Amino acid sequence: MLVVHNNYSSRIPSGENHAVRDEMAWLAEAGVDVVPHESNNDDVFDGGGLQRVRQAAEAVWSVSEQRRFERAIERARPDLVHVHNLFPLLSASVPWRAVRRDLPVVWTVHNRRVRCVGGTNFRAGEPCTLCKPGRRLPGIRHACYGGGSTMASALVTASSSLFATIARRRVTPVAISEAVRDWLVDSAGFKADRIQVKYNGVEVPEVSATATPPADSRTFLFAGQMSPHKGVRLLLDAWQRSDLPDDAELQLLGDGTLTDEVQQAAKRDPRIVWHGLVPAEEALARMATSRAVVVPSIWEEPFGRVAAEAMACGRPVITSGAGGLREVVDADSGWITGTDVGALAEAITTAARSDAAVTDRGAAAARRHDNLFSPAATTQSLLDIYTSVLDSSR
Repeated sequence: MLVVHNNYSSRIPSGENHAVRDEMAWLAEAGVDVVPHESNNDDVFDGGGLQRVRQAAEAVWSVSEQRRFERAIERARPDLVHVHNLFPLLSASVPWRAVRRDLPVVWTVHNRRVRCVGGTNFRAGEPCTLCKPGRRLPGIRHACYGGGSTMASALVTASSSLFATIARRRVTPVAISEAVRDWLVDSAGFKADRIQVKYNGVEVPEVSATATPPADSRTFLFAGQMSPHKGVRLLLDAWQRSDLPDDAELQLLGDGTLTDEVQQAAKRDPRIVWHGLVPAEEALARMATSRAVVVPSIWEEPFGRVAAEAMACGRPVITSGAGGLREVVDADSGWITGTDVGALAEAITTAARSDAAVTDRGAAAARRHDNLFSPAATTQSLLDIYTSVLDSSR
């Protein structure tokens, strides 16, 4: 198995990087010979001006990466190529090399970049669907990629469009949720019968072995970017509207464009505590000792890793249910409120005041994780997909 991934910068925590690393490790444990073929966005930031010019010239179709991948194929002699992220360094030239050699290719669809260059269908604080089939100029005009870079947005738009053309005909897409599958069919022009669905796997953290029961805690936890699309403002508003015991506390982990607003809210309300960016181990430890985890995203989450991590820790989840979150969490394992601030406040109030509610939902969350999102369940699902693709190619 030759696994292809352009790693996102280490400057910003990436759930996608984490998911790819975990998946490769679990495949190896299952007996698959996994050979990674990677690039790293840190090389862009750390390189000099000349290096960046060269990278820009190859961003649409990288000849050098195509040659490097050709050498990787010669060394590994893979049965199948598994693509994750290609942009901006690898480009569509890499899977095209595999296709030209008649190697079967699967592609895990982690985001919406083949239609929306930002990958989120979210801009200026609200959902955005300006880019449509055959019309992707808005993403360039609004500089939706590369931290507001028009040039980077244009290059990745061109490269992702080329890859989409290849993928529709010669690649098996693996959507990380039914929500992503529906988007591929309805908005990205893929045929439904070509798409497989496999949820991301999440390991049960070691700290969960000594975790306290949800009812013993008074802490609600938010972990993620302090950004509009993650529903931070919605959460702060709902928290103030909730009818809470005096000892209730809201802890927020992460950083982003709304950090100042979060800090100001914490100054006004001593029950709100902002911890900033913390190591993954600390975030999981805090999660495993929380009463409930709140995931109030207002954009269409492709999956919802934080929700699955909370369930792995046996924590109930209060969520908007946007996108794939409605598949991760159900009515037994948490509360699905939509983006209505009153409904979110009501769910927080219920979770804060009912020990029975958080106990029952926490237990259901652990069972749901084991059945759907555990390494064993998701690895077997992926192996089944590989077998199907290889059988079809033969």
